[in-house]
Amino acid sequence: MAKSIKEIAQELNVSKSTVSLVINHKAERARISKELESRVLAYVEKVGYKPNALAKSLATGRSNTIGLIVENIGDSFFGPFALYVEELFRKKNYHVLYSSTLGDPQNARDIIDSMLEKKVEGIILAPTVDLESYQQKIMEYRVPLVVFDRNSPNVETHYVHIDNEVSGRKACVHLNAIGCRNFGLVTIDSDQPQMLARRQAYLDFCNEYNMKPRVLALPYQHLKQKGSHMLKSWRLQHSELDGLFFTTNYLCVLGLKSLRSERERGFDYPMLSFDDHELFDILNPKVSCIQQPLESLAKTCAKVLLKEIEQGISTPKEYIVRSKLIVR
Repeated sequence: MAKSIKEIAQELNVSKSTVSLVINHKAERARISKELESRVLAYVEKVGYKPNALAKSLATGRSNTIGLIVENIGDSFFGPFALYVEELFRKKNYHVLYSSTLGDPQNARDIIDSMLEKKVEGIILAPTVDLESYQQKIMEYRVPLVVFDRNSPNVETHYVHIDNEVSGRKACVHLNAIGCRNFGLVTIDSDQPQMLARRQAYLDFCNEYNMKPRVLALPYQHLKQKGSHMLKSWRLQHSELDGLFFTTNYLCVLGLKSLRSERERGFDYPMLSFDDHELFDILNPKVSCIQQPLESLAKTCAKVLLKEIEQGISTPKEYIVRSKLIVR
């Protein structure tokens, strides 16, 4: 049975504080003799003592834990991103504590409070809307913060993201090049900067090419209940559509399912997704996409956060990672 600090102290006939200082590498600072330090360490190793993680963090001021807060850890963007982040931080002896907001600002606030209570040493955050005050709270706690994928424009933080408007235009140019002259945009009713940038790229393209904008903004919070019906109705109202640009991959998957009967009747047209998905390469026809470089995004976030932890909080910077058009 594992022994406590109290039991170890009793066995060695020393104080609990002496044992605590030794196992937390503070013996020299506390002027504990080398002989006593060696005796305590030898006994600790003999009995296989492992300090409680919370107690250790309180004693050392280090939790060796990073917080990762995303929209949905189960989707094909945030899931792989989280795995890359976890792998990178594991190599530096950090644990990653992650949670999903599901796009709900109150969920995000509760998660941030919980992570701050757990003394995480840094946070990587994909913020919801209306989260400015809590990002400020993180910074007031002097906890290093890196925001990714989307930001809150009124809060200055280290911000890692892809070139959304450039990539959105790239998608529009491709659809136009393969003959689509009346393609529509399917997005969500979100004020998140990355979604607004992709939508703006489409609207700018329409203006430049004298193409009538056709935009469907689906309700994110009720996507499962209403999304398919709304998409089918919108499609019927716009029989002139000859292509669809989806601003994220789960919308494209929804489109593939919802419009399957039309495609089976031979009414087929190109679909292009912002974000790749493993389905898109095995379907017939295959789906082209804007591929976000998840590993590069994760590496950049990890590199910036580690530097903040090791060297101190610095002036916020913006980091742009380039995406790639995958033509299938």
